[in-house]
This record gives sequence, structure tokens and C-alpha cells, in this order.
Amino acid sequence: MIFKSITLHNIFSYYGSCSFDLEPPADNSGNIVVIMGRNGFGKTSLLNSIKLLFGGVTEELRQSVQRDKPPTAKGFVVGDKDWWGILNHQAKIKGDFECFVSAILLDDNHREYEIKRAWNLYGGNYQSELTITAPRKAPLVGEDANNYLSALLPLDYIPFFFFDAEEIGYLAEANRNKVIERMEQLLNIRPADNLKECIKRLTRKIERDSIAPDAKLELVKAENRQSEMRIHRESLQQEMQSVGSDIETLEEEIRELRQKLRLFSGQGAIENNAKFEAIRNGELKNQENALTALSEMFERDAFLRLNSKQIQNTIPVVDVCVNGQRGINAEMLESLREPLKEVFTTPPYPDYRLTDSQIAFYQKRITKLLDSRDIEEEENIPFRLDIGRAKKLLTTISAYAPQHIPEQPLRNLLSQAIQADNAINDIDKTLQDVRLLSEENKQQLLQIQDRLEQRQDELTKLNKQLSDIAHKLPLIEREIKPLDEAITRLTQQARQSEQAQTRIELLDKMQKLLAAYKQQLKERQRGTLEKYFNSHLASLLDSNNLISEAKIDELFQLHYLDISGNPVAMSSISAGMKQLAATALLWALKDACGRQLPVIIDTPLGRIDKQHQDNLLSRYYPHAAKQVILLPTDSELDERKHRLLEPYIYREFHLYNPAGENTEIREITRSKETHYG
Repeated sequence: MIFKSITLHNIFSYYGSCSFDLEPPADNSGNIVVIMGRNGFGKTSLLNSIKLLFGGVTEELRQSVQRDKPPTAKGFVVGDKDWWGILNHQAKIKGDFECFVSAILLDDNHREYEIKRAWNLYGGNYQSELTITAPRKAPLVGEDANNYLSALLPLDYIPFFFFDAEEIGYLAEANRNKVIERMEQLLNIRPADNLKECIKRLTRKIERDSIAPDAKLELVKAENRQSEMRIHRESLQQEMQSVGSDIETLEEEIRELRQKLRLFSGQGAIENNAKFEAIRNGELKNQENALTALSEMFERDAFLRLNSKQIQNTIPVVDVCVNGQRGINAEMLESLREPLKEVFTTPPYPDYRLTDSQIAFYQKRITKLLDSRDIEEEENIPFRLDIGRAKKLLTTISAYAPQHIPEQPLRNLLSQAIQADNAINDIDKTLQDVRLLSEENKQQLLQIQDRLEQRQDELTKLNKQLSDIAHKLPLIEREIKPLDEAITRLTQQARQSEQAQTRIELLDKMQKLLAAYKQQLKERQRGTLEKYFNSHLASLLDSNNLISEAKIDELFQLHYLDISGNPVAMSSISAGMKQLAATALLWALKDACGRQLPVIIDTPLGRIDKQHQDNLLSRYYPHAAKQVILLPTDSELDERKHRLLEPYIYREFHLYNPAGENTEIREITRSKETHYG
């Protein structure tokens, strides 16, 4: 499927109706459309309009306005104090509150599909109206249109086909839950999970319907609380990923700023070194804070965080103490202990009441009798715990299981201390090497110092935020664990009903079959994706000596290996290399999923060096999709680069928008012999 045309009306920088004719030539002589313009001329407006068309107001679009405090869906559309909104400024001034984005697409049989999303923002309304006209169908609107569009281009596909090349570096890690889920959706693995979730909900309904009303109420409360805590946990995990990404970006910028400082230190000295001393003192403080936190953690629970595999081996043993037959008997006997003792001291009383000494005698006999029954031994149990202590221990150590990555806070603190030490050494060297600077260089140096200080303060805050999140996650796990146990205990009551048990057992078998099917599908797709990824990575990174091979594990997480097979730390991979690796992954995902969709790329050459830019132009873009729409700046695609791409270009546009409020589209007609420029 490809775009035949795109029309923008009063949206972002496009005033009035502006159309791009994207229909390919009859001879299919090229697959690339170039839409070139300077910064602020309308390239990103076009990309975001397409994202709006297919996905509506997504979280990604809202965060593109402001990551820390994104506007609401309404704020994104109509605007708020920090954001103008989607309506073109000139249109709003002239009282025209209608805007839309529409596209006509062609499938492989040249059938047309028209998609239009429109807004009438008069009076603060922000809801959009989606209309779709498809072959052999009546026009679709509302929910029917949304469902049809989701089947045509699922929301999770959008980041893999319409993107800014400078912002895809995070995909090179592909170790975030949301990214992995989208990859599974693209590779057609997620539907198995969707079926499993439906079966799980049906099982829970049968279980709820088969237990007593009071137990049912308790179960609903436990499930609601469990759902709240899981949402909170997922929110924290997403926040941790976002903060981690921000930290990486800041660390990259700080490295570049320090490199600039080193260059200045070779040019001359600084008359006043107060700024450097302040930065050095700040780094000393960062190092002290990190080492203090490490020390406190080693005193508290570092031995648990560093031995997660042993914890994993311990959990089943403690679980036996809690849920084994001895544990169940012990819990039952413990529950009987006090009620049996109170039989002698609470009414109704016998005709001949016992004396106090007789009561004490029988209570003591009952206690000894219960104690004598609580000695049943189980084989192969390395230690014994009473059930109360065992439950507390199980709740505590479960938070340190490998899946929670308990050692991560230690790694973060150690990394923070090492970075501070490296920064101190760099500053010391700068202070030793400097000579007199010119006034102009002094001003430049002060600006760099100020920016470096700001970024280091931001980095300190982000590291603290990351540490706080890492501290909160185990606490949530500790609260979820007893809720899971309570839900399991209550649902077990339903399985005692013969009719319910038969239905639940059938559903359990279906769950296991789906799990086995998903695992087989996942392994097959994993191998295919890994093969394509390594092939495309080698094609794009042909001058690279750092990464020899990439591995995709069973969880679809990426790992990079050097020529000796040793892991390559993500922190040692530059931003440009991450962008190339992410590009190779997108290319591999497109090949592995087999979906033929257009690709739109803003800032296509970004931070890439000359040789790797040539690789993208000659090896990737001509083969990325049947239709590739590139949105470069005029400096990205110069005469030499244009010649590399020229054999594959079938349509070219230049955008003009000096005032920033009225993008003008000019189609450029070139002959193959015409030189660029």
C-alpha cells in the first residue's frame, strides 16, 4: 500500500488546502519522494499530520510537545499556555476553525482508499471526525471507521513506519516493554497473547461465579487492588525507561561538552577558574553522594541484590514452607489453638463448671496436643520455618528475583561514581593545561561551562529520580505478592465445584496450547528477525569495529557482541551508531513482518557521518519500502548526496515558509541529466 496523495488543510504550518501528489509513475522507475525544506518550513508538520491521521492524538504526539508535562488530548488539539494547538495560526486569526488531514492510498491492485480526519474547533471542541471510503464499502464513520483503520494500519505500527530518524536511537536497545510489545504486534505474535487474555478473563468469570458471595466480594476487592498496583508498577517501569533514555541523551551531550572544553584547554588558559572549580566541586559532591548511597545499600540489602539467581533458587524452598502440606497443617493447627483454649472460658458453661486450675490444666494439655501434631516432616526440605515467618521471608525475597533486575540501582550508583571520577580527572587536566584565552573564546567557554553545569544538575536530578523509582518498585512487588496469594486462594474454592472444575481445566489446557504455540511462533520470528538485523547492520555499519554481531534473546531484547563474542556496553555506542542500528532494526522488522506499507522519515541523515550517510542513501532508502518519503533539510541533502539518491527519486518537492505560518509546496521537475543545485 502506498500514498497516492496527501492533503493538509489549516493544520500546523499549512494554511488553506495544500496537497502533495505522490502517485508513482506508470513504469515504477523509482520509490523515493523527497520533500525538502529548511527547519521550521513544514516537514515535521507533515509527519505529525500523518501520525494524527492514522492514530489520532497519541501519547507520543503529546510528549513531542513537552516530555515532562505533555498536554492533555484536548490541550494538544486546541492548545494551552505552552502550545498553540493543531490549528494554523493564520486560519485562527481569520476565524476559520475547520482543519483536516486526508490521504488517498493505493493497494497492490490499484484500488483507492480515502482516509480523512477532520476537526471543527469552534467553541473549544476538540473531538475529531474520521471518515473512510474503501472499495465496495459504504463510507465508514465513527467506531466503524476506527476499527477499519486499526486493521489497515494498527496503532502500534506507526512508530516503525513514520518517524524522525534522529529520535529512533532508543530502538537500538529494544529493551523496553512497550517497544518489545510493538515488535511482537508487528511480527503477528501478540494475537496469541490477546487470545490468552480472553481465556484468562473467562476463567476468572467462571471462578467468581462459582464461589460464595462473601468470598466473591473479597476476591473482587483483591483483584481491584492488584490491578491498581500493577498499573502503578507499569507506570513506574515506563517512567524508569523514559528517565533512562533522558539520562543517556544527557550523558551524550555532557561528553560532547567536555570534549569542547578539552579543545579550549589546548588553545589557552582561563584567567578565572571559578567555574571549573565549581563544576569540580559539584562532581565531587555527586561522587560522594553515589558512594554514600552505595555504602548504605551494601549495609542494607546489596547481598540480596547481587545474588538474584540464588534468591530464585530459594523462593521455591520457602514457598514449600508456606504452601506445602506441612505449612497448610501448621496454619490450620495455629488457627485452632486459641479457639480451643477459649472453649473453657466462654459461655455456654457446663452444669458443673471447672475450677481455674482445671481450666489451666486442660488448656495446657490442648496446647501440647497441638504441638505434638505440628511435627510432620517433609523430605528434601533443607530448613524449617513457621508459616508466619516463611510468608514474611517469601514476600521480602520475591522483590529480589532476577526478573526485577534488583542489581540495577547498584549499577546506576557505581556508574554515577565512575562518571564523576572521570569528570574530576578531566577538569583537573584542563586546569593544569590552560593558557590565556581571547575575549571571544572566554565568552564561548563560559557558555559551554554554564550549559555543562546545567546538564550535570539535570543529570543528578534524573539519577536521583531513577534511584527513587528503583526503590519504589520492590515495595510494590511486596504488596502485589500477598494479593496474588489471596486471589489464588479464593479462586481455588471455585475449582472445588465439579462443573466449574471441568470448564476451568479445559480453559487451562487451551492456555497451555496457546503458550506453546506462541513460543514456537516467537522462536521462528526471532530467528528470522535476527538474521535480517545482522545482515542490514553489516550493510549500514560496514566501517564499524565495535559491534561484530547482534543477538536477539527469547524476550526480544537486543544484545551487541564484539569480535571476541564479549558484550558491548550500550553506553559505549555513540548516538550516530545507535541511529544506524535502529535503522537496521526497522529495516529488518519490515522484511520479517512482510507488510507493504509506506515509510516516512524526517531528518533522514541526522547525526550520521559521511560514509554511513552514503550507505543509507545507496543501500537502505532505495530498498526500505515500495514508497519512501524523505523529509531532509537543504543542508542534509547536498548536491553530492542527491546524485546518489537521484536514480530512485520519482517525485520531489521543496517547502517554503519564511514567516512560519503558511507553508508553500513547490514541485521540482528534473530530468535525469539535470544536476542538483
